[in-house]
Amino acid sequence: MCSQHENHSSSSSSSKNQTTKNGKRNELDIPDWETIDLPPDHVLSHLTDAHCHPTDLTHPPEVYDKVKLGGLASMATIVEDQDKVRELSEERGWYTARSKGKGKEGHGVGVVACFGYHPWFTHLYTLSSTPPSKEQHYFSLFSPKSQNHQTLLKELLPYLPEPKPFKPLLEKLRNDITRSKDEGRMTMLGEVGLDGSARMRWPKKAKHLHPDYKDKSQKGEEGDGEEEEEEWKRLTPFKVPMSHQRAIVERQLDLAVELDVNVSLHSVACAGPSLETLISMRDRHGVRFTNNINVDIHSAGGWSPDFWEQAERNLLNIYASPSIFITGRSPTASSLISKISKDRLLVESDSHDVRLSDRLVWAATEWIARCKKWKLEGRDRHPDDDDGEQVKEWDLQDGGDEEEEDQFDEKGRLKKVKEAEQDTWTVRTLERNWRRFMRIDEVV
Repeated sequence: MCSQHENHSSSSSSSKNQTTKNGKRNELDIPDWETIDLPPDHVLSHLTDAHCHPTDLTHPPEVYDKVKLGGLASMATIVEDQDKVRELSEERGWYTARSKGKGKEGHGVGVVACFGYHPWFTHLYTLSSTPPSKEQHYFSLFSPKSQNHQTLLKELLPYLPEPKPFKPLLEKLRNDITRSKDEGRMTMLGEVGLDGSARMRWPKKAKHLHPDYKDKSQKGEEGDGEEEEEEWKRLTPFKVPMSHQRAIVERQLDLAVELDVNVSLHSVACAGPSLETLISMRDRHGVRFTNNINVDIHSAGGWSPDFWEQAERNLLNIYASPSIFITGRSPTASSLISKISKDRLLVESDSHDVRLSDRLVWAATEWIARCKKWKLEGRDRHPDDDDGEQVKEWDLQDGGDEEEEDQFDEKGRLKKVKEAEQDTWTVRTLERNWRRFMRIDEVV
């Protein structure tokens, strides 16, 4: 969730106090992340927020010091984000070599550096070798048909930035990823993807042209100019063509394959084009795509349960990370989570406020447990737990948890027969999946 995302208060309120028709609470209801009881700190330390935007805000160091999660995958979205993500990962990196640890000075939450360009802002980039003028770029991209839209675009042109050539940005992306990997830090491509509802934002400097704009200064109204500037988030009618978005994301995905880095993929209102793009990557790159990198569908993309099953059949390297804010908006979200294979689930917050990360990730974890009917550490008693309410610590890296031995079929898919034979523990499963997703245990 970059800073330009809409406020999530409506999503939060809609997830509270859900009941069935007879007034009873449904066991699949989304947990209230604001009031949920958190487990012991060591339980949270086994979870990684697979998609968040901490560099959208300026957090003081003590905020990160208080995070109990084991890791944060910090996304970049626009040109200005790339260096912020790099700097944060340098300060609190998560290193591939276990001996170097993670976090600040080897302690605390580790940050996975994720570099990339978000689909909402792809209208700012040109793929032309010779940069066109602003008028040529925006009129050819949006192709306004009606006279009203043509007039509006002409009025907004003076307030729009010059188009940026994407080739130099792609080269910087290559350099950022390569440098991060060479320095031993966990690195991904993200947030990149496709958005079927993406429209160009109304330029803040042209807000006086918007019919909703009210000039408080002329009416003698008091107001905080900075607050008004921050709250100005209106959209134009101009949609970013899917063909342009796809050309931008395919270049980034090609780079991910070349550099062997995983992907956090944005997919909104375009499940079909998203799957087509990933399948085209599979067909273009073969095993270099399917075996060398994994793709996490951020917030599970709002895909339908049936479509997700189709995607899993086509792509053995696809994962999903449900979130309270985004996944929770879909009326079929609980059914979708129940359909995602046990070994394809991650978890995320999609938050820019690190102070909320622990609660949002834990609420999503509990939601997954409800949907999958799994046991939950800190809520249910594990056979290894001490007497009383103490939750015993564990370490998957040292083989300290032997409760589930994963078995795979001939196509590399996790067999599900064992699920009926023994309990599945949610935090342990999500931790295993993250380690498998990032190929952590393959690092010597």
